[in-house]
Amino acid sequence: MNSVVVFGAGGRAGRAILAEAQRRGVAATAVVRDVAKYPDVPTAVAGDATDAEAVAAVAQGHTAAIVAVYAAEVGPADHVRNAEALLAGLERAGVHKLLLVGLATTLRAGPDAPRIFEAEGFNAEWLAFSQGRAGELAVLERYSGAVDWVVVTPPMALVEGDDPGYRVQDLGGPLTYAGLANALLEEVAADRHHRVQVGVSGQEGYTDF
Repeated sequence: MNSVVVFGAGGRAGRAILAEAQRRGVAATAVVRDVAKYPDVPTAVAGDATDAEAVAAVAQGHTAAIVAVYAAEVGPADHVRNAEALLAGLERAGVHKLLLVGLATTLRAGPDAPRIFEAEGFNAEWLAFSQGRAGELAVLERYSGAVDWVVVTPPMALVEGDDPGYRVQDLGGPLTYAGLANALLEEVAADRHHRVQVGVSGQEGYTDF
């Protein structure tokens, strides 16, 4: 039976992932940095997705890890180091699968197009964060170890709502947190994608960046 460890469980995406796991009957461990800040997540345990030893300690015994940590203030080099630590920790724990919630600006608008953040006129406020997440993806793409990985990337427009519907489509329309959670847990169950970035979205259409 699948079991998941969820890093970033106190955020909106993390909470939706926990709810979807419960709905599916999948055992889930909720991981947050500071348990005291999340009294409404009674099953939460302390852990740090950027520390290999901490990752190994909380991930032990799980079949998959889902990482929904949002850290816009972290620099590009930190994203690279953090990704390396995450993979090292999961290897030590013997976790088979990593599902990382990606950033839409690292996707391409078409097969021959640059990534969104590389396009002319991109919002400078998002540039460093996007470069960091692209560096994180590059770490995964170079990785040749035992952990299988998928970067599941929602559109920029992630919205509240109970609609669990989603489609595998880069740069589509708004997606609910419930839809993102459904996509992630479905990947845990079906194991369809391997060592690739996958876009998921709601209705058809393109998001403005």
